[in-house]
Amino acid sequence: MKIRTLNYQEIQGRVYIYEHIDNQLLLVAIPDMNWSVEISETSNQDDIHEAVVIHLFTILDESIAEQIADDIVKWIFEN
Repeated sequence: MKIRTLNYQEIQGRVYIYEHIDNQLLLVAIPDMNWSVEISETSNQDDIHEAVVIHLFTILDESIAEQIADDIVKWIFEN
C-alpha cells in the first residue's frame, strides 16, 4: 500500500493506494473526503486518470479534480 499526502487549497488529507494483485484491482481512497474508487489494474495511464477525474468531479470542481488525479496517477505508477 502506498500512502501519500494531498495539500490543495482547502483540501488536505492522505491518499491510500492499495494494489490487489490477485484481482488486478487498484483501490484509491481519500478517507478525509469520504471518497474512494476501484480501478482495473489493466487500465492504461490515461484511462486511470479519466476514471479518477470522473469520480472526483462528483465532489470537487473539475480543475481541482484534474490536479488531484494527476498526482494520484503519478503515485500509482511510481516505484
